[in-house]
Amino acid sequence: MPILALSSHVAVGHVGNAAAVPALERRGHEVWRVDTVSFSNHPGHKKFTGSVREGHEIAELLRGVANHTGWHGVEGIYSGYLGTAETGRAFAGVLDAIEAASPEAVYLCDPVIGDHGRVFVRDGIENAFRERLVPRATIITPNAFELARLSGHRVESVADAHDAAVTILEWGPQVVVATGVPDGDRLAVVAVTATENWVARSPWHDRPFFGTGDLFAGLFLSHWLEHRSAAPALARTVAGLEVATAATKAAESVDLVLIANLDAITTAPPAEVRPIV
Repeated sequence: MPILALSSHVAVGHVGNAAAVPALERRGHEVWRVDTVSFSNHPGHKKFTGSVREGHEIAELLRGVANHTGWHGVEGIYSGYLGTAETGRAFAGVLDAIEAASPEAVYLCDPVIGDHGRVFVRDGIENAFRERLVPRATIITPNAFELARLSGHRVESVADAHDAAVTILEWGPQVVVATGVPDGDRLAVVAVTATENWVARSPWHDRPFFGTGDLFAGLFLSHWLEHRSAAPALARTVAGLEVATAATKAAESVDLVLIANLDAITTAPPAEVRPIV
């Protein structure tokens, strides 16, 4: 059953759809891919070329997909980097149409706003997430900075992330998964539902990796669709991310060394997850 994926794309490297889609496809999903931007490489390399697709272009492309498919049988939806606020508004309407045609579809929203204390998206995009997309989502996967921006809570610990996630659950999502949460000399990933609270911990690396959040989102959606439970989805996703970061670090790269390691990433034995106490 298909998954609709709306996010950015780079020609070289693995960011946005170029990270999430290979993982989804390796896990056996048919993916309907819509790219909101097309860049030569991750902007973190400082030099890049390419352009953002304007909202009317994305809306027209989505209209064509709707005409061709009727949105029937959609199992999952993933959205990441929007590019423009207009794209967010158009996509909200698409979500309503998919819900009507495929009411069991799971929507994972990765609310890409910024990181490390800095907003790096265009004006209006943050509000598009807050007002239109997050309330419609089944699952959201913000990093610690994004969770703080959305919830209005500080997020400087696992306990902070839990409290902020509880606030976001009141908006409509069933699952909030916060990544990159400070936890002493480690980083934590916190998953919160109305009835469950889980944390997984990973080593903290003093170096960048481009695309880890996008890969995380794709993996978590796939594992959630298989297990329909936060703990196993979290355990499998964190394990896959650890394989990806270890391989990328060994290659002395900041771009994920993804394709050669897809089998290991998508089938890694589950990492340890524990209840938040």
